[in-house]
Amino acid sequence: MRHDGTSEIFAYWNNLRGTRAAPERREISPALIRSRLSDIFLLRANGVAEARFRLAGTRICSIYGRELKGQTFTSIWQAKDKPIIARIVSSSLTTKTVVRSTYEGKSSRGRKTLFNLILLPLANEVNERHLLGMITNAGKPFWLESDAIIENSLRSISMGDPHSSTPTTIGSALLEAHKSPIPNNPQPVPGTSRRVGHLMVFDGGKIID
Repeated sequence: MRHDGTSEIFAYWNNLRGTRAAPERREISPALIRSRLSDIFLLRANGVAEARFRLAGTRICSIYGRELKGQTFTSIWQAKDKPIIARIVSSSLTTKTVVRSTYEGKSSRGRKTLFNLILLPLANEVNERHLLGMITNAGKPFWLESDAIIENSLRSISMGDPHSSTPTTIGSALLEAHKSPIPNNPQPVPGTSRRVGHLMVFDGGKIID
């Protein structure tokens, strides 16, 4: 279990949804997650449009040195990761799967630090879909929030079926996102791995750089 705060928000989300795939946005009570509000954000997608920040906590905006409300989620990622991030967000919105990721943030002065990310799907609304997210930084370097993060790069990512404790493979979606010429989308063989863009995809949906 992670102890970076993402496990706390996951437990809250999991309790709210009960036996459903995802809870409704109106069920989220800011008062119950008050201590984590500065690390929490909400993504919104209208129709087939790209997901954008509907809300972003004060610490998140401070880390990136700008107001993120209204910005696309892919805007904080390096160019080669934008397609895979867009695909993963779309998949989570559609299939109601939980996304966990570790990524490296690079500052305007070239400094680097690692972050943890979790995306939690919410029930569909009329013409809108939402993801509740949290970003945390375990290292908390002295320069964070004064030297803005200008670019994220993926280090690991996994998606899980909300009705199962076992992660589901996301190899097919990633292959499509990167236009890899793998015929018939073969299923991963246990214990094997393959290269997708600059990431390595392992059986079970685990990816490393």
